Amino acid sequence: MLPDIKNLAVVIEKLEQFHLEYSLGGSGLLHSLGLTGIVRDWDIMTEAPKDRVLEALQNFEVKEIISGDYPFASEYKLLIHDDDPQLEITGRFSIYTRKGLCRIPSLPVSRWNGIHVGSPEAWYVAYALMNRKEKAKLLLSYLKKVGSHQAIINILMNEPLPDEILKEIKSLKSQVAE
Repeated sequence: MLPDIKNLAVVIEKLEQFHLEYSLGGSGLLHSLGLTGIVRDWDIMTEAPKDRVLEALQNFEVKEIISGDYPFASEYKLLIHDDDPQLEITGRFSIYTRKGLCRIPSLPVSRWNGIHVGSPEAWYVAYALMNRKEKAKLLLSYLKKVGSHQAIINILMNEPLPDEILKEIKSLKSQVAE
């Protein structure tokens, strides 16, 4: 069953009208890849400054929320809709590792229902760092099956990743997506 994308589509339309780059991540990304049927919330990632996002969403009720306790270190997190599924925008998604601050890039690699979808490689890293093992495993298996984007792998390999995640990312280098 397709989760309700009404609110998501309206917010995306505003971001695009203001020429703000974004990508769908989290369970929305998993759903777009056919890896889950459940979307608890829509996670939109962006590198755009918060003031530009707020300008684009000036006609919406936007609530700034805490992006999570340590190890989360994103610059901001905004709640746009708390309907089911709720919609959140995270600016410059980042997570601390034992080695330093790891930036999870918002890199759109495909479109689903007209919405830019983020990198499975980046979300594998994010889920692994968040210790969400099942979701990380789903994405890693998916990437091993369909291949990976080498430019994204190279970006991620320059982040301060724990050795076990870095090893998995390196193992994807030889598997190129079509």
